[in-house]
Amino acid sequence: MASVDVALATISFKRKIAYKTTWIFSVLFGGWSLLAGLAVWNNLIGDGELGGYDWQSMKAYLIIGFLTSTLAWAGSDWEMANRILDGHVAVDLTKPVDFQRARAAEYIGGMTAAVPAAILGTTAAVLIFQPAPPASALAAALTALSVLFIFPLAFCINYLSVLACFVTQRYLGVQWARDCFLAFFSGMMVPLALMPVWLQGVAWGLPFVHFTTTPASIYLGRVDTAGALGLIAVEAAWAVGLWIGARLIWNQLVKKVTVHGG
Repeated sequence: MASVDVALATISFKRKIAYKTTWIFSVLFGGWSLLAGLAVWNNLIGDGELGGYDWQSMKAYLIIGFLTSTLAWAGSDWEMANRILDGHVAVDLTKPVDFQRARAAEYIGGMTAAVPAAILGTTAAVLIFQPAPPASALAAALTALSVLFIFPLAFCINYLSVLACFVTQRYLGVQWARDCFLAFFSGMMVPLALMPVWLQGVAWGLPFVHFTTTPASIYLGRVDTAGALGLIAVEAAWAVGLWIGARLIWNQLVKKVTVHGG
């Protein structure tokens, strides 16, 4: 099965980089979003601080958000959704390949195609804007580890949203809702520290927070080593829990589709 996973991931990777115009456009769009965020927060913070962030640390926060968002939205969720909407999932069910695992390999292969662009854009942003450095070498390593867990976590969240197609027979609205939740509750849109306490509690109870707030908090030293390891452990637990939950939901949806002759 491992060879099948690698083959599916490789095909997805090659498919992504084949469309170079789309690939470059996604990087440029992310870069403009980063520039807009830097301009807004520079005016808001000035020489002071906001929510415990001064201008140097906010620059680091926004650049980490650029990196994580570039990865989070790089997968092939529409390809998964179309397999259900077009009925190709019926063919998949006849193949001796686990549907969820196969889609995970394809999705992560697509995310991997965005890694060079994410690294290039992040490196350029660091050189140009010179944000605050990591709190320590250990903090930098733990930040990198937390970013790696974005790959399985992003797949699980996207896969669960795709499974909604069995019920909704549409995907665009589901995608918009998911992306809004991700942007807001991850802290990409507004740092959690600026939210009301009760809303921060809600955000920390959801998996989205680990896309931006967790790596940024570790990088900037807003949590100690034990706290950083705890956040990474929770992030990993979310990935495992959502994977198992998605499998259980898939098993029920397939039964429902079979009953209706699908």
